[in-house]
Amino acid sequence: MPFRAIRNGEIVAPTAVAGNESVTCPDCGDSMHTRKRTGEARHFVHSHSGGGSNCPTAGTGESDTHARCVALAAEALSDRFDSQPTQCDIEKQIDLEKSYLGHDHRRADVLLGFESENAYFGHGIVIEVQHKNNEKNIEAATYDYLKEGYSIAWLSTSDFGTESLEYAIVEEAFQSDDGRGYTPRENNPRYQIDCQHYLYEGEHIWRSVPSSVLDDVDEYELCIGQECDIRRRYDEETDSYEYGIESGLPSYFWLKMLRKAIVRKSNFGGFNEMKQTLRQRHRVATAEKALAARPEIEYCRGPKGFHEWKSPETIWSDFSDQPQIELRECRYCPVHLLTNFRGRRRDRTDIFFGGPPDSDLNLVTLEKHPGRCKHRSHNPEKWFEYCPECGDTDP
Repeated sequence: MPFRAIRNGEIVAPTAVAGNESVTCPDCGDSMHTRKRTGEARHFVHSHSGGGSNCPTAGTGESDTHARCVALAAEALSDRFDSQPTQCDIEKQIDLEKSYLGHDHRRADVLLGFESENAYFGHGIVIEVQHKNNEKNIEAATYDYLKEGYSIAWLSTSDFGTESLEYAIVEEAFQSDDGRGYTPRENNPRYQIDCQHYLYEGEHIWRSVPSSVLDDVDEYELCIGQECDIRRRYDEETDSYEYGIESGLPSYFWLKMLRKAIVRKSNFGGFNEMKQTLRQRHRVATAEKALAARPEIEYCRGPKGFHEWKSPETIWSDFSDQPQIELRECRYCPVHLLTNFRGRRRDRTDIFFGGPPDSDLNLVTLEKHPGRCKHRSHNPEKWFEYCPECGDTDP
């Protein structure tokens, strides 16, 4: 039983089409018109005798449920606001200026748009129907709709009758405090956000989770904000990010597996203190964030897939005799890691070497691997006392 049709290139619901108006079936391309019979919701039928016999939406079944509910929601909104200048659409794209998940648009199941702003509902009312695999990220979508000035009601298929949706159910969703309805007048979109960094800075803090520790999945990025666990992966085919990625860490992965892999300041306590700090800093997805936020976690052919470090060699200590620059050797491969907690920029610097560093290098001044530095000071035909990029002396 079809509940969607195409008119002038756009998807329309039965309520938007007059009884004798011809529209096109989006699945088979045949012409259709609307029909309303007792015991049935208003729907489309194929116009020609025998039409739709090969159309996948011509019959009835569970696959119709979401489309039927969307059509009934559009009809309920149209009937309720028929005295006001509005436009009601289904599967309507809403462009986003600032999205929580980085989208440039949302596609609303139903959108009733007001020609002039409504004092209570804002620019319009969005209804989203939650049905099986049609579920969306409620918090992120709610933020996006409120940010654009739209009210949003989240309904389930159990809210709908066979022939209609009572508008009182929509009204109840907006009046209740159970998270089913939100309006721009009464709900600040900021309160829908778990990520504190996004809340105050307007951006997530993205870090890559290395593929060497993942369970046969491609590398992805994770926001390391304190309460945030949003993941994304770049899709080259669509040239866009896919959000809602599930954790790719094996079920057996625990923080204790990082005991000999994580580099910490020497004046920091033991690993138990480090673990406690990680859990305080990263309240969700702690192990993933420990991996994503640690530059020393790199691929290794050892048993765990990432480097585990031997005891460090102190290269430079501060005035209180606390090591600030240290050199470490991997337990399983020739890789060495130079870690500088001082640095000229007062931030941590990590430099990997394929083996022991050249004895001629001044490890105290290095800020990146001289062999990978592209500054002109490394040109053998030039003479520089000091490379301003990597810190190598007499490059």
